[in-house]
Amino acid sequence: MADSLKISIDLPVSPERVYRAWIDSYEHSRFTGSPAKIDASIGGKYTAWDGYIQGENQVLSPFSRIVQSWRTTEFPSGSPDSTIEIKLEPTCLGALLTLTQTGIPDGQAQGYIEGWEDHYFRPMLAYFEEIVGDSVVDQDG
Repeated sequence: MADSLKISIDLPVSPERVYRAWIDSYEHSRFTGSPAKIDASIGGKYTAWDGYIQGENQVLSPFSRIVQSWRTTEFPSGSPDSTIEIKLEPTCLGALLTLTQTGIPDGQAQGYIEGWEDHYFRPMLAYFEEIVGDSVVDQDG
């Protein structure tokens, strides 16, 4: 029996901006603080956290949805990949990112919830807040 998790975060940038950063090797590495290499095509492989995470892009719906196979070096030998789905929805202040992960090996979900929060969500929020803080907002449109 496999575990699953679902977590969300509000980010101060557009869904397009989040989507592009997630599937870009340079930006993914910048917002996580650890090396990532991403082939941003359907069927393209990726690694993150210096090889700790690896998988393949299954669905890339520009600016709204990313589905990837996902596993870490902690998965038991022979266990199937889990699946992550990232949904991006526009909000009045930016984007709502909702991550759902299914097929997690038994007993590992809580650790991955903490990992997503500590190594992805909090760093992404800081990264995008810094970008927004550096830009000039034109109130007159």
